[in-house]
Amino acid sequence: MIPQFKVRMAHDAVSLVKEVLDSGFIGQGSKVDYFEELLQEELKTDVKPVTVNSCTSSIDLALDLIGVDYESEVISTPQTCFASQVGALKRKSKIRWADIDPITGCIDPKSVKNLITEKTKAIIAVNWAGKLCDYAALKQFGIPVIEDAAHCWDVFTNKKFERGDYTCYSFQAIKFLTCGDGGILIPPKDKEHEARLLRWYGLDRTKGQSFRCTQNITTAGFKYHMNDISASIGIKNIPHAKDSVDKHRSNSKFFCENIKNKDVVIPDFDENCSYWIFPIHILNSRKDEFIEYMKSNSITVSPVHFRNDQYDCTIQFKENNLPGVDFFTRTQICIPNGWWLSSDEIDYIVEKVNSF
Repeated sequence: MIPQFKVRMAHDAVSLVKEVLDSGFIGQGSKVDYFEELLQEELKTDVKPVTVNSCTSSIDLALDLIGVDYESEVISTPQTCFASQVGALKRKSKIRWADIDPITGCIDPKSVKNLITEKTKAIIAVNWAGKLCDYAALKQFGIPVIEDAAHCWDVFTNKKFERGDYTCYSFQAIKFLTCGDGGILIPPKDKEHEARLLRWYGLDRTKGQSFRCTQNITTAGFKYHMNDISASIGIKNIPHAKDSVDKHRSNSKFFCENIKNKDVVIPDFDENCSYWIFPIHILNSRKDEFIEYMKSNSITVSPVHFRNDQYDCTIQFKENNLPGVDFFTRTQICIPNGWWLSSDEIDYIVEKVNSF
């Protein structure tokens, strides 16, 4: 089977991990510090990224910095990994589901506008497949915007695009850059210090060896920090992340130019999209048939995530009119487009999609 996902691991990651294991110190230390420096250099961010143990933790940390609690409303999109909602749910906030663009899967600013109340504290927008949402429009509402960039790997030097107020990346196993698991939060500059305190109980780790025993904790934080083992894996994988994005983009552009099937709709090619996945839409109620057809031809396909508004723990927040989400759920499926594919496999995927 041609796989939908694959882990990309630097061959020399094991040597740096062994160095950490042999050192006798495996917690948050010098490797985490160095990893953050490399991340800032690679992403070209104004604020040094705050490493955490998962993108889920990154989103929750952002919600905490914003002040989201049980009296708050959070506007989110149901078309995402369930991890995007966990922080709001555990804070017992009310989630308001915004609709999405039916083709790209990105949150619809017009839908967001119609959901805003005096209780709205945050907006969570997901860059589906790595395509950036319209953050300029979202930020016009004056509400903090959390950018779920779990599908992305990019740089912050493209001034054509606004980004979220709080940007959250994933370093989970199958992402462009993996640490085994992990993530980063890129907060506003005036929130960086607080984010660093809160990720590790509320303690300032720059205060010296006795910081745990003698330091006064003013605000209780979390156990969200990254350790040196994960950071070591990330350090070795950074040089390969951009190459992965380049190959995903190249493969995706080839698909956009060569897939020709009246029952298949694909989003226009976007040179700024990371294309962690490649979504297509199967029309005429043929999605299940397409899944079985591709499986019979040894090609793995997947919707990747199921809409989040139909779980038992979220059904209480059901919205009555989400036509974009409804269409996306009925038609969207992702075909393999990753760095691991050979040119012959890319041609084969196109051939099978076109002959469906």
